[in-house]
Amino acid sequence: MDKEMDKEMDKEMDKEMDKEMGKEMGKEKGKEMGKKMRHELNHKHRKTKGFQKTEIQDDMMMMMTYSMVPVKVLLDICNSTKGVCIAGPPGPPGPPGLPGLHGLPGHNGTDGIPGLDGLPGADGKRGKRGEKGEPGEKGDRGDPGPAGENTQSSNDVILEGPPGPAGPPGTPGPIGPPGPPGPQGPQGPPRNRSHRANLPIHAAQTLDPSHAVPNDGTLSAKETGKLQEIPLNKKNECIIKSLINPRNVSKMESTFGTWMKDTAVLNDKRIWVAEHFSGRTVKEYKSITSFQNATSEVIDGRKFYQGCGHAVHNGSFYYHIAGTTNLARFDLQSKLLHTLAIDNALYHNLSYLLYNSKTYFKLAADENGLWLIFASSLDDSIMVAQLDLKSFSVTSYINTTYPRTKAGNAFVACGVLYVTDTKDTCVTFAFDLLKGKPVNVAFDLRSPGGVLAMLSYSPNDRHLYVWDQSYVKLYMVRFISDD
Repeated sequence: MDKEMDKEMDKEMDKEMDKEMGKEMGKEKGKEMGKKMRHELNHKHRKTKGFQKTEIQDDMMMMMTYSMVPVKVLLDICNSTKGVCIAGPPGPPGPPGLPGLHGLPGHNGTDGIPGLDGLPGADGKRGKRGEKGEPGEKGDRGDPGPAGENTQSSNDVILEGPPGPAGPPGTPGPIGPPGPPGPQGPQGPPRNRSHRANLPIHAAQTLDPSHAVPNDGTLSAKETGKLQEIPLNKKNECIIKSLINPRNVSKMESTFGTWMKDTAVLNDKRIWVAEHFSGRTVKEYKSITSFQNATSEVIDGRKFYQGCGHAVHNGSFYYHIAGTTNLARFDLQSKLLHTLAIDNALYHNLSYLLYNSKTYFKLAADENGLWLIFASSLDDSIMVAQLDLKSFSVTSYINTTYPRTKAGNAFVACGVLYVTDTKDTCVTFAFDLLKGKPVNVAFDLRSPGGVLAMLSYSPNDRHLYVWDQSYVKLYMVRFISDD
């Protein structure tokens, strides 16, 4: 392979040299020079024939004619011609060399020194919003804010501002002259048993210390006021022994409410209903039949009531004015409204007298007239006041010392206050309002469960009127004298 390559190179070099030398010299001198150069080239080629290919390439030089000629040969030629090669003009370009012969690749140059930073370009357009990143670490806890106002949720309906603080008591006025005797009242219904006489209790009566001992195991020994005893022909026959013959009258839509008949008029068949524990309207039904048929007339009581302790007595609707310590007497015929303030009574902030029925004031009628049951704001005990209907005022206050928190509901019959337990299942406490002392009485009322919203006694028919689990009911009262 090397020999063939050498022969080809010799031929090509001969041709090139002939052309080059023929142009630079005369014909004769060119022939001699050509012979001499061929001789020199052959001699040099044979001398370097055993060298490696890399050494040959190092001694080769690329001519303008793209011919490969050893550098030493050119030097020898130039020296032998005495500068002919240097002084002569360049010859024409030679033919291209044989393909496949390439030089070795050059070395990479060293990296240059980085240039100075150019001026910043103009801001580009804002890119699209990236995906939501991971949540950061929890920050430090901030300083506590200012304390808020102390408030309490309530079911109370308050349409008027609370009354201001009670002023100092005034000096008692002089005793007035006795008034003329009033007209004789109508004859009362006949009775087949002993009953109490109507006993007015006057504000001037003195109060003596006494203790109320409830029948539910409460061992309270609070100092209380007791009415000075007045001679009475009271007999034990006026104490309730039990409740009998319960019956449902109608199913109501509301859980809370009060249904009433006039407790002072015998032959009045009308029924009044105040639905829910707050409102200002009362429905009037002409009879029990119209009540069961839901045929009624709506009456506006002019003020909002609170609770389920209302009463209809002697043609007037009595109720507690919501958000105040005032009672209202609304004349159902003339539509006139009178109010009465009750001092030292709980009347708001969920401090109910009867929690189950959301009631602060309970009106109760019996054979002796109209009573008011409420809770004292001084010692949280149950208080009872007897009302004078003509002047619409309080004639006396009685402290039973029984805690209101133990009461579910209450009513008055024949001068005795009866209080149920907190589940309204039985009567656990009784207090004789005329003698100012507790009575040892206990009897069952109902099965536990549901809301007993109302419990009121009517002296006209000796029945308890009840609003129990959305049903209005009647219970017949059985006294000891009925045995």
